Amino acid sequence: MLLNLSILFGFLLILVFAIAKWKIHPFIALLLTALGLGISLGLGGKETVEILLKGFSETLRWIAVIIIIGAFIGEVLKETGGAFRISNRVVKGVGEKRLPWAMGFTGYLVSIPVFVDVAYILLQPVTESLAVKSKQPVLYLGLALTAGLTVAHTLIPPTPGPMAVASLLELEMGKMLMINLFVAGFAMTGGILFVLFFVKNTWLDYDKKLAETHKKAAEITPENNTEGNVFFDILPILAPIFLIGSGAFIKVSSSTLLGTVLHFISLPLVAVSIGALIAIFQIKTKDKKTTINRLVEQAILKSALVIMITGAGGSLGYVIKQSTIQQEVVEVFSTFPFLGIFLPFLVAAILTTATGSITVSLVGTASMLSPIIDSLPVSPEIAAALIGSGAFCVFHANSSFFWLLNRLHEVPPAILYRKFTFQSLTMGISGLIGTLCLWILGF
Repeated sequence: MLLNLSILFGFLLILVFAIAKWKIHPFIALLLTALGLGISLGLGGKETVEILLKGFSETLRWIAVIIIIGAFIGEVLKETGGAFRISNRVVKGVGEKRLPWAMGFTGYLVSIPVFVDVAYILLQPVTESLAVKSKQPVLYLGLALTAGLTVAHTLIPPTPGPMAVASLLELEMGKMLMINLFVAGFAMTGGILFVLFFVKNTWLDYDKKLAETHKKAAEITPENNTEGNVFFDILPILAPIFLIGSGAFIKVSSSTLLGTVLHFISLPLVAVSIGALIAIFQIKTKDKKTTINRLVEQAILKSALVIMITGAGGSLGYVIKQSTIQQEVVEVFSTFPFLGIFLPFLVAAILTTATGSITVSLVGTASMLSPIIDSLPVSPEIAAALIGSGAFCVFHANSSFFWLLNRLHEVPPAILYRKFTFQSLTMGISGLIGTLCLWILGF
């Protein structure tokens, strides 16, 4: 039992060194780690390869095309000057000092109906333009946005993970929501304070490249920086978010025509495609077809590496999921009953660290603890909040979002380990503190 856990964390440690210290390309390191781990855990060579390939395809099945379409929307916003106008309006509205908080709350609201990866891709051009406009590092604003995105994704229904936890633990949804909203506030505050204190001066080579790109764009199309309607600029971003959210919040029978249409347009791929169509109408050039084709090609070229590395990260996570690690974690901790209140937090933290998936951590921990939930020294709702807090700890090389940040902003893995990984740990501990406060107050 302990041998398999030791093998798992040994391979994850090797992965960290392979990428950060030995400078092996992430795509190769992730695939080799997944292959070696599967064989070492006794899955067999052929079975490991099949699981690896299935994990790769399952990861990309829903996100690959969305990444390309989202990148296309970003290219259009750059081409038309829309990203400049949006960033100008935001900076004027909230001020440069409050930008991280504004990004965090934006992420919090957006990620309730929309997957984290999709939301970040849609907001990438605005994040980058804001960084240039405010003369702040792109990672500074990007991780502030990430704090809000991951908090909602981990703790707030109707996102899939928290909904699954509520179902598995048979919770009262209203009470769970109120508790998790409070805990989410602690977690997001911790994440943004980490950004304010430890990321403010984290400049990347990409920041220089970004500044030069925006300067050239402004020189080529200076009129785009002031002309145009900001509402129409942001509509390609808001429309997909609204459409996806409508599927989560508006319940209409799928047997009716309205229900069928609503279900269709709320699918992430369809919703983002509609956003892309709206973006196309913003292009005002004589040879519109040529411009569209050029922007599509740029989006594909920029997305290719993101897609491949994200798929490789998914392969590693899938290999881990197909092993018996999750069950062994619970068996190990069940031998230490004195852990009591910390058991949900610790199990979720280990599963997130091991699998790189918040949803797997939430569902796995709730599934494992549901039979003993009444024997824990906390209410089921507090246990759910502990699970959610633990699910933040920690994001690293086997998380697809880790590589999304790496490729979108060209952030070296070593910097992501120091910033993104420790930010997630800070958020988990902050959520734990918030949960313990409620427990002390008798919830």
